[in-house]
Amino acid sequence: MTPPETEAPPSEIRRANAAMLLYAFLVSTSFPVVAAITEGLDPTVMTLLRFCMATAVLAVVFGPRGELHWPGLGALLRYAAIGLCMVLFFVAMFEALRWTDPLSTGALFTLLPLMAAGFAFALNRQRSGAAQLSILLLGAAGALWVLFDGSLAKLLALSLGRGELIFVLGCLSFALYAPLIAKLHRGEPASVVTFWSVATGMVLLALYCAPRLGEVAWAAVPAGVWLGIAYLASFNTAGTFLIAKYASVRLPGHKVMAYTYLTPAFVALLEGLLGHGWPAPIVLVGIAVAAAAMVLLQRV
Repeated sequence: MTPPETEAPPSEIRRANAAMLLYAFLVSTSFPVVAAITEGLDPTVMTLLRFCMATAVLAVVFGPRGELHWPGLGALLRYAAIGLCMVLFFVAMFEALRWTDPLSTGALFTLLPLMAAGFAFALNRQRSGAAQLSILLLGAAGALWVLFDGSLAKLLALSLGRGELIFVLGCLSFALYAPLIAKLHRGEPASVVTFWSVATGMVLLALYCAPRLGEVAWAAVPAGVWLGIAYLASFNTAGTFLIAKYASVRLPGHKVMAYTYLTPAFVALLEGLLGHGWPAPIVLVGIAVAAAAMVLLQRV
């Protein structure tokens, strides 16, 4: 996301910050939702359904505006590269949550800004300032604290489980998403890039999943799985994109990115309210550090 060209009025900035709080909450809900439905269907098939529904939602939103014309083969290849990053992330999320818990994946998700900064430098030679880099490292430290339950022994042993390792690979793929857009963008509207990236991701997944689609017992898929996928496609894909698009023209990019650090706090709250248990007090320290990184990024 690029910073706005002009300073937005204070009222617009307040609304943009409120919108990003909603964005962070919606992103956080995806972790317990995916954990609840991931055993009901093959992860790649479930991701395909999510992309199909998200493509339909985005077509309804942007189609009437006349923005979704055929982009040409060259542009489709660029969008497919971007879409592949999204595909790998969501497949990794569904698979990882078969083996780990929402709080761990939510904590790993806060490493995205640091990963994205690394890819942005590698691809586009974009440098983060010393203050921003220090805060990104602080947020990463908070995430690691949550992941290893505040245990230095676990950290030194690097005792990440199978689910966490899978999700790290997914996060690396998703962290490449924004820098890759900056590298491959040719001036198209954000709606065009988003729609065709999701649509080409859907096609790539359909090609990969084609042999196994006939093996799925569709009639036996629980209704809750369909509802969960519909929620993820509408609120967590189309909805979060629209919110981020609104906020990114009113707030600098690093301030939009800062809201990622609220993910562990919201996930912990949701898990507690859902009766899945509250984190230990020592884990709350890491959550607080990550949240503090969000506040600090708003001030640099």
